[in-house]
Amino acid sequence: MFTVRKIQKSDIAGYRSALDSVVNEKKYLLTVQTPSIEDTDKFIRNNIRNNYAQYVALVDNNIVGWADIIPHQKELIKHVGLLGIGVVAEHRKNGIGRELLAHTINHAKEVGLKRLELEVFANNSTAIALYKQLGFEHEGTKRNARYINDHYEDVCIMSLCYV
Repeated sequence: MFTVRKIQKSDIAGYRSALDSVVNEKKYLLTVQTPSIEDTDKFIRNNIRNNYAQYVALVDNNIVGWADIIPHQKELIKHVGLLGIGVVAEHRKNGIGRELLAHTINHAKEVGLKRLELEVFANNSTAIALYKQLGFEHEGTKRNARYINDHYEDVCIMSLCYV
């Protein structure tokens, strides 16, 4: 069983640990380097201060997943938010991602975001299926967008619009 709630300052270390776990898989995120504890602290405190949509999933009081939607800062695209999500490997396929997305998307709507964007590796069919179930649409493909382990990977661009 798991719970989902808005992130708190006390979650910084647990969030970073979950992020590190997913980053180290080198399969799902656009980075292979976990941000420093200082950068993580700054990111989370800024999200809390600005009431950005950032939620965590907990199992036995341990953070096992997160989702956030961070608005763009440029004036003409402040209505657009970028989705980030991750679930620690041993807790996948239990509905955690879906629940995190539901909370995060609802929060983003409540604060007035009109377009949600994400990038997902084209070979991540499980995530793509979930995003489609939640109303995201495929907008395009960035061919050979990532190069890792002597291999190029495509990235799908998806969005969910409310206008």
